[in-house]
Amino acid sequence: MSRERMNVYITTSIKHLAYAYVAIYSLFENNTDSEVYLYIVSEDIKESDLSHEYKIADEFGHHIIIVPFDDEMARSYTHSIDEQHWPMATMSCYWMFHALLPDDVDRIMAIESDTVTTGSLYDVYHTELGSAYMACPGPEHKPHSHINFAESLGGQCVTFVLSVYDVKRIKQDFALEDIFKADAIVRRAAGRSQMEFTFGILFKNYIKYIPGKESCLDENREYIRILGWDYITETEKTCKLLHFSSYEDYGKPWNPVELMPGYYYWWKYAKCSPYFREYMERQWEIYSRTNREKEKLKKNISYRNILLAAYMIFVVLMSVYKGFMTHGLADCLMVVMLAAVAVFMAAGVRWVLDMFFRWWKKR
Repeated sequence: MSRERMNVYITTSIKHLAYAYVAIYSLFENNTDSEVYLYIVSEDIKESDLSHEYKIADEFGHHIIIVPFDDEMARSYTHSIDEQHWPMATMSCYWMFHALLPDDVDRIMAIESDTVTTGSLYDVYHTELGSAYMACPGPEHKPHSHINFAESLGGQCVTFVLSVYDVKRIKQDFALEDIFKADAIVRRAAGRSQMEFTFGILFKNYIKYIPGKESCLDENREYIRILGWDYITETEKTCKLLHFSSYEDYGKPWNPVELMPGYYYWWKYAKCSPYFREYMERQWEIYSRTNREKEKLKKNISYRNILLAAYMIFVVLMSVYKGFMTHGLADCLMVVMLAAVAVFMAAGVRWVLDMFFRWWKKR
């Protein structure tokens, strides 16, 4: 039986491909009612890198198309303040309509690589757009600060993840330069490019909202605080996609600096992934690195360092005082020399005490 085509857009890289596997597998498994054409946009992925992904595409009767992206070129048009958190490839959506997609794509749905699909996206993809250029989850899940900032730019609130676009109409009504003009407004206000605010300006008054409870839910500690545990866990049962957005700590299911209820759904697919061992090893690496950083921080903020800093400040103040009171360089130098002697004496006393305590423990 023939199935309707569903075009899906996702960006990832070699570095993040292992994590994107869950997004790809869950998308394919939950959308067997459609024939998915997945456009993977990347600056460094080749066909030989996608053996696992091609295998699951064949298993569920879907397709994968690699779309090369020039991230160096993108840097001359857009700006990212943290490419570890916001890779330049995320800005590729600016070129999505006019340069990256083939001519036979007249509608496309964007998801992100830090997601897990929990149900069929058929209804979301086939949303009746009418005069709208795009459809996305409603603003009810967004923080008020995000909504207010979008409005201050002269735009509307947009959620990029799980957004649907009328590619044909956008190409007819907008030029690529129009996207960059909207991006310039965002960069002046935010200091960086951000596709949600850019598209909110570009498509203002022509955005269709799909209730978040039926479409997509973001999960992080801020959303738990705003929406509440009960709302989050109930919405997980009805929405079709979970997005694990994060802040400066990069909290993700595979980097559990925090725990979210939706992590369960991600790990349900992760445990069947060929990258499962890699997930574990990277977590151990993250944990070890975090412990090393904590130990280093403890050394830097020890009472010993605090006392040493206080001692140095005292020496400087005494030198300045002596210089002003006596107008003599010799007095200042004497203070510094005595301070140096005191440091050496303190280090000697500490060495003697350390040796004594080591000898005492061996007894």
